[in-house]
Amino acid sequence: MTIVQLSNDQLQVAIDVSHGARMSSIIASGVELLVTEAGDTLNWGAYPMVPYAGRVRDGVFMFHGLQYELPLRPQSSHAMHGTVLDREWTTVASSATSASFTCDLGSDWPFAGSVTHTVSLDEGSLTSTLTLTASEPMPAQVGWHPWFQSPRNVNHHFDAMLQRDVSGLTTTQEVPVPKRKYDDCFVRPHSMPQLTIDGITIEVSSDCSHWVMYNSPDGHMCIEPQSGPPNGINTKPYTVIPSKPLERWMKIQVLS
Repeated sequence: MTIVQLSNDQLQVAIDVSHGARMSSIIASGVELLVTEAGDTLNWGAYPMVPYAGRVRDGVFMFHGLQYELPLRPQSSHAMHGTVLDREWTTVASSATSASFTCDLGSDWPFAGSVTHTVSLDEGSLTSTLTLTASEPMPAQVGWHPWFQSPRNVNHHFDAMLQRDVSGLTTTQEVPVPKRKYDDCFVRPHSMPQLTIDGITIEVSSDCSHWVMYNSPDGHMCIEPQSGPPNGINTKPYTVIPSKPLERWMKIQVLS
């Protein structure tokens, strides 16, 4: 196991290079913000989702008239959360407050490309950037899957939620945001989501267009910025070409 540590006066961050270059710990003023371990690799830390985010229906997608099949996750009928979350990455550079990592997209993805994950600390904030570079045209998404410790408060204000179908996958139909437990995708935030964990309030911001939010049965909270909706490589494909990488960022800011 390879761990890279970053720190400044307010934040200490650990990045587990051996498990998808995920942030395995974020400590703010002595408070752990993330779920740091779980029996399932999908259920801890804050990991990059590349080259697709969320689920792909039945593990099947179409591109340029051809059908491709992806491996399904255990106990799921869909492909989930990309091909790099449980792979060993390579550390490109690191300092006390910044580090970069890279990984190819692996044999489970039918197109050649790579992704770079950069994590940097500023005063009271952490910025994570994903840059997906294609060696050939491909459909793609990027996103993050942070597992936050059980929050005392969560505040979010979105225009709409995407309706889910009978199989649990999002459609393109927008519906009002309900007041209930979530495992859903939201669009057009009026303000960035905030949550309070053990007295520490943080804001999660991003230049991503879609946000999946999930309240787990044990009280943990996932706030997942994504460059497109779940199953988006089928319903809302974004084509990456060699001359135009796909890049998005996520920021975690300590407010108080």
